[in-house]
Amino acid sequence: MSVVLLAGALVVGTVGSAWAGAPGWSDAYGDGRVSVPADRSTIKVCDGRKDNVVYKAVWHNDNPVDARKPFEVRAPQGGCATDSSLFGSVKVFKLCQGQIGTDKRVRWGACRAAVWPGEPRRVSWRPG
Repeated sequence: MSVVLLAGALVVGTVGSAWAGAPGWSDAYGDGRVSVPADRSTIKVCDGRKDNVVYKAVWHNDNPVDARKPFEVRAPQGGCATDSSLFGSVKVFKLCQGQIGTDKRVRWGACRAAVWPGEPRRVSWRPG
């Protein structure tokens, strides 16, 4: 029971401002970028411009007990955000793009193809 309660508080998010080109896996579209280091410990999503286009990464970890699935981390306009899971590594991720409307709400559009770090490429995963 305590494992389930702890699973609810798994993710630690931090905001950074630098985009690092380290070994691992990455994807990009427009001004958005997402990266996962070789140890698959974190996921970082960046938005390279302050405009009406926004980016997020939707991802799963490799822990079957983790209650918060799928995970999501949104990049702040012109900056980066990092996410991780206490009890698992990044298993699969997608970079998604959205538009900020006149009502200040984000309307999410299409996501790029899934990236499976450390596994052969698969394209059939859908978040949710």
